[in-house]
Amino acid sequence: MAAEAADAVAAGNENIEKIEVRGMRASQKAAMNEKRFSNAVVDAITAEDIGKFPDKNIAESLQRVAGVSINRGFAGEGAEVSIRGVDPTLTQVQMNGQFVASTAWFSQGANRRSFNMDLMPSEMISGLEVFKSPVASLDEGGVGGTVILHTRKPLDLDTNTFFASAEANTNTLADSEYGLGGSALFSWKNDDETFGILGMASTLESIGRGRKAENYWEEGWSASGIAGFDQDRTRDAFDLTAQFQPSDALGFTLHAFRTELDATNTNQNFLVIGANGATMTNTANARVAPNGLPLSGTVNDAAWLAQDTNTRRAKMTSTVIDLRTEYQGDGYLLSGVLGKTYSDGGNGGNANGLWGQPINAATGITVDVDMDLADAMLLSPNGVSLSDASWQAFQGSSLAESKLEDEEVYGQVDLKLDVDFGAINSIETGLKLRSHEFTNRQFGATLGDTSQITNISQFDDGLLSDFDEVVAPGTPTEYVKIDGLAYWHALNDAVTSWDESLSNYGKIEEDVFAAYVQGNFDGDSYRGNVGLRYVKTKTEGSAYNGNLTGIDTFKGEYDDYLPSFNLAIDLADDVILRMSAAKVMTRAGYSQLTPGYRGLPDTVPESGRYQTSRGNPALDPFRATQMDIGLEWYYDESSLLSFAVFNKDIASFITTTKIFEDLTEVPVPHLYEVSVPDQGRGGKIEGFELQWQTSFDNGFGALVNYTYVDATGETDNGEPIRLPGSSRNQYNITGFYEHDLFTARIAYTNRSDFFAEGTALGNGNDVFDAQDFLDASVTAHITENFDVSLEGVNLLGEITYQRHSEGAETVRVITDNGSRYTLKASYRF
Repeated sequence: MAAEAADAVAAGNENIEKIEVRGMRASQKAAMNEKRFSNAVVDAITAEDIGKFPDKNIAESLQRVAGVSINRGFAGEGAEVSIRGVDPTLTQVQMNGQFVASTAWFSQGANRRSFNMDLMPSEMISGLEVFKSPVASLDEGGVGGTVILHTRKPLDLDTNTFFASAEANTNTLADSEYGLGGSALFSWKNDDETFGILGMASTLESIGRGRKAENYWEEGWSASGIAGFDQDRTRDAFDLTAQFQPSDALGFTLHAFRTELDATNTNQNFLVIGANGATMTNTANARVAPNGLPLSGTVNDAAWLAQDTNTRRAKMTSTVIDLRTEYQGDGYLLSGVLGKTYSDGGNGGNANGLWGQPINAATGITVDVDMDLADAMLLSPNGVSLSDASWQAFQGSSLAESKLEDEEVYGQVDLKLDVDFGAINSIETGLKLRSHEFTNRQFGATLGDTSQITNISQFDDGLLSDFDEVVAPGTPTEYVKIDGLAYWHALNDAVTSWDESLSNYGKIEEDVFAAYVQGNFDGDSYRGNVGLRYVKTKTEGSAYNGNLTGIDTFKGEYDDYLPSFNLAIDLADDVILRMSAAKVMTRAGYSQLTPGYRGLPDTVPESGRYQTSRGNPALDPFRATQMDIGLEWYYDESSLLSFAVFNKDIASFITTTKIFEDLTEVPVPHLYEVSVPDQGRGGKIEGFELQWQTSFDNGFGALVNYTYVDATGETDNGEPIRLPGSSRNQYNITGFYEHDLFTARIAYTNRSDFFAEGTALGNGNDVFDAQDFLDASVTAHITENFDVSLEGVNLLGEITYQRHSEGAETVRVITDNGSRYTLKASYRF
């Protein structure tokens, strides 16, 4: 039913070929089999053989699916999924058909509705489906599409199934540092196969690195810098499933999942801050930014040449617990789910420090800059060395903590009736209730005596290096590295009190009621479904009023009627014509809805950066009407050639814009640059995708796909806008070889330039240049049960570029995340 919609739809009917998955070729065949017999437009990735998911990162496996691309996080790992050129925030991600609560660890990170797939160990996944067309029994919420992750169940495995793995990973930017991890699974069931229990635990330390050139020269605070981001994340995950099948008709499944992430990180940025354009020299041939600042020349006067350091003890947890039951009666199937998911997190306290000197005649410091280069940035100080700590004096500090809570309680009941109404063979109907609450709070620390902190040398941890690939010749490629945790503890030891920043408080309460009816039909050469889903959404946003004396509430309410139709016609035994049409919607993200401000400073920022963001609880959801038609040719049992054309007519969408607000009733009154959600009038996404998959008799195989997307939109005032998430061209090429002794795979992905939320300060969308990534893995089958594998990600060391989307359109951030390698040994029986 709706709780297991993916299973029901992917199964299609009872005569699906059953495949025992025991290798890469068999996994590809099983995924193709699911696509072939589905009643909707579905792609799948299967990993019934424990520990055999194609990639360590689930999102990076998804980018091999036709029409799917990914955005990458701070450390270069796959983070968000875009389906057919639609903004990744419009992709719904579920576990076993249900929402999973999660929160952000980054101070300025937006809180979305999708579960971050990097929080789920791939070893816990038995498979996933990508729904490109909806069905009425599937939860609403995916304008782009819906991804459903499936965890393992004990009654599906052999009794006393055991799996264990140990691994080590590193990054080419991490010198000799490496992270360790391991997983273990045990599944048992009784001889009658009426009761089983499965438990799995996983721990993993991931080494994440980023080396960046960051150019904010044409922005309000007139700054640019050389930034290093180091994050050694530790993820602990636990999964427990118990099944009880007292009879063939009745079954119960209790599932609990919890993941804990320690995302401690330090970000250092050696910046020129607050440059005075009027006193710059050597600017004769320089372009001038809209803020009046020459883009190249020599800076003779600025507020600072200084390191802006931020260390965060970020942590977050996500928990799911639910109970499912099914009863198979005579001609009907009744099922229900009750569950709760909750998450808490935040930055764990952001310890900020500024270390350096002003740029002026008194200090004798000048800086040569060129912010108008196509693929680099020049920032060359004169009079000082960035590797010398002696002049990097302590100029100020702050300590602030964000706390986030996310919770949803859900319940649903579904009924499937076998009928004989001509071509209609069954009718499904159901109800679902969801109650959701998201809270954002921020606290500022009052610091006592910090006079003992005078210079960055007190926290000297060597040199931060490896900037060669992101800066122009003449720019320093290393500078003093701070021991971020030591500095974090020094500030926390000086705290005299913590006070809540009421102006940063925000809360969203959301109640959702959904009801659906769906008819499933088939005939001699066709099958499909038609249905209608009705959804009522009520929201209430809370934030403190302007003078911070009380809480104001803002309410919103809307209804959606979402029809859907899916049809598959067998033109021949091996050729399928597939068509679908539907109305879809996605609610605004929680950060977009929360009315309070986020990220307001409690003290005057030494960096001069006055930036914040806020939401609007009255936002309408994203709404669209979609259609597609495709042809699939299964020319042998392991080969597929397909072509599909798709269209999404977007009635409304939400993007981000920046405005300036003079905020007075806040801890630090000032003119702020505020990121706010902007209601778009509409747009259109059109395109097509090609897919080829095959396995040869000699052990070789290939997966190739290409997607073309044309996406246009306009704001509420009629101005044209580029829709986030869309690359006009994207293709993936994967080749593999499977032998009794070893398996090898190489995968290449390319996407043309696209518009998306960047990894720069202040949020907002940037234009990303085209990207190419090459990954590879090889697995040696030492024995029937013991494997050793080596995986490499970003083998070509791709450097990514993101550019200002307006103004002088200079390069904004250049990022080198290095290459990642993982060595893993696994045992199963």
